[in-house]
Formats: sequence, C-alpha cells, structure tokens
Amino acid sequence: MRAVFVFIAASIAATGPAWAQPGVILSHNFENDTAAWSAMGPGAAVRVVREAGLNGSTGALSLTYQPGAGKIAGAVLPVSGQLARMQRIRFSVRSDHDTAVALLLSEKKPGGGDYTAWFWAPAGVWQPVELTPSDFTSNSGPNDAVDPDGKLDVDQVQGIALFDLASVFSSMPARPDFPVAVSRPAGSHTLLLSGFQVLASGAGERGAATRALAIDTFDRGFLEWITLGGMTLQLSAKANPLGMPALEAAYEQTEGRFALLVRRLSNLDLSKAGRLAFDIASERDAVLVVSLELSEARKSDGPRYNLTIFPPADRKPFHVNLRLADFEHDPNSPVAGPAHVDASRLKSLTITDVTAASGGDTGSNRIWIGNVQALPE
Repeated sequence: MRAVFVFIAASIAATGPAWAQPGVILSHNFENDTAAWSAMGPGAAVRVVREAGLNGSTGALSLTYQPGAGKIAGAVLPVSGQLARMQRIRFSVRSDHDTAVALLLSEKKPGGGDYTAWFWAPAGVWQPVELTPSDFTSNSGPNDAVDPDGKLDVDQVQGIALFDLASVFSSMPARPDFPVAVSRPAGSHTLLLSGFQVLASGAGERGAATRALAIDTFDRGFLEWITLGGMTLQLSAKANPLGMPALEAAYEQTEGRFALLVRRLSNLDLSKAGRLAFDIASERDAVLVVSLELSEARKSDGPRYNLTIFPPADRKPFHVNLRLADFEHDPNSPVAGPAHVDASRLKSLTITDVTAASGGDTGSNRIWIGNVQALPE
C-alpha cells in the first residue's frame, strides 16, 4: 500500500483549508464538485454523480477502478494537518460488489506512520460508517513507514485515502497447505462516497471501559469484520437465533476451499485478557477453527494460535468461552512465536469453517456470531 502514501504526500501542496463551521472540520456533500478528492492508481478516476444517498444527499463521489494484484487504486484527499481536533469521521459508501473497504490516515513524513480502519461494504447498499481515532490501526508491514510511538496523532495527518481492499488481498500468495477463498474481482468497479464529514464534536471516542475488553457487540451500524472471499456478510438485528445484534455469514462448507472471517484486534487494549468469549449459532453441524494472530514488528503476518469449536446444528445458541492459554501454536505460521498467546500483542481474530475438510458433509451453511468479548482469566 506504499503507493497510496506517496501519492498523498505529492498532493499536499495543492489544497488548503476551506472549512470554518463550528464543530465541523470538513464537510463534503459532492453536490457540485469532487471537493479536492482525486484518483490514485492505474486506471482510477473520480467524478461527481447525482445519486440519492443517505440523509437527503443527492451527490456522491464516484471512484471507478480496476482491482487486481498490485493495482491499488483509491480516492485521496490532502488535508495538511487540519484534523487536529478530530473526534470522528462519518460518511456513507456504496460498492457494486461485496468487499472490504479501508479508510487510511497518513501522518506527516518523516517520523509519522500510516493508519487504517477496515469495514465491510455489501453490494448495492448505502453503508453508513462512523469512525473514531481509536478505530485506526498502524500499518506495520516491511514497507510501511515506522511511527516511533505507534499512536495516531491526528494533528499530524496530512492525507486521507479510501480504497477497496480486494486489490490487497488479490496479491496474497496461494497456500497449498491451507487454500483460502480469496475474491479476485475482474473488470471495472465503482465505489460511491457520500456525506463525508470530519467532526470535532459529538460522540467522540468510545468510553475506555467499553474499549477495555469488549471486542464487538455489533451495535455500530456497520461490520468491522471482513472476509477475503467465499462468504456473504451482513448485520443481523435481534430477530436471529441469538436474540441479539449479530454478524450473519452465509457460505459453502467445501473441502479444499476455506472461507475466513477476520476481525482486527490491534486497535484494542486486550493486554489483560485471559479468555475469548462469544455466542454462535449454526444452521448445520460445524467444525470451526478459531485463530488468534499476534503482531510482529516489520512483518505483514505474525504467529498464529488455533483452537477448534463444534457448534451444533439447527440454529441452537452455543456459548463459547476459551482460555487463551489453551490455544496451540500453528506450526504453519509464517513466523515463529512464543509458546502461548501474548494478549498484549493480539492483532486479529479469525474464524474458519473446516467441517468438510474434517470429514463432515458439504453444503450451504449460515452462522450468527454475537457479543464477542475478551475476558480476564
């Protein structure tokens, strides 16, 4: 993703401040122009379209691009340090295909880092999103800028970028030992952005008590979980087998092609966690591998640890309460790691259905996951 940051840096001088409303640092309704947003990447273009979005909006920024391995394309906006009072960013997006989308904040270089927040964009639906600084995670791959304090400094942000993560995932090498389902969309695609605002007032940061050990209660109106491919994801209201807001995932239980559910954890303080708990229901008997990945400095992937659970069929609610000490190191991890999970380094949570590969039947399945928590020992 290094190209995204280089493009932003080259564009900073082109834009100056244009916002003075109290409490509103930046507001773009895209009624008349692209509001200084521009396209980044091969074949990418932005333009204004007349589109009925949320909150009465009638304009949207249209980003057209061709996702593919090594073809990262996005819409970028230079802000040159104007976000010092930022408490939240809100906007709506509509994608023409099911995909994970990232919003990136790039700090001033040298010395600053790059931070992203991921969310799920279902096809053909206006998805409202509201993010706070605590939602952003430092990019720590081998080619990413190193931020000495590892903390997003909003007063140092010089650029914003919105892009489809499909291009990033398309670059993932195949793993014969664990064939992951990866969506590789071809041709031209479109991502619409509407009602983009950066605010210095309002809800602000989620409370420290809420952030401490809660991972996801699915009450924010959008999914922070993504899939690389092979699943259809949506938020489910209380009218589901769990009787609570939940993630609903539909997929095929197929041998030789594993669909993954992924939730980033590195933006949360889980250092005191000793257990992982959540509720789950499944239409069919399922064998699910729960994996925890640890962060590893200057590496895109870290050591992984696995534990298997067996939710029953017929949508029966199944409560999961797992000791982190019981997770076993994955011998196929790309890097070595400590013998046991180090909660202070938790990077991501992944859930994979391996039913068919474990000798179970194949077929369509649907699961619901709710109230995901990290608990003390």
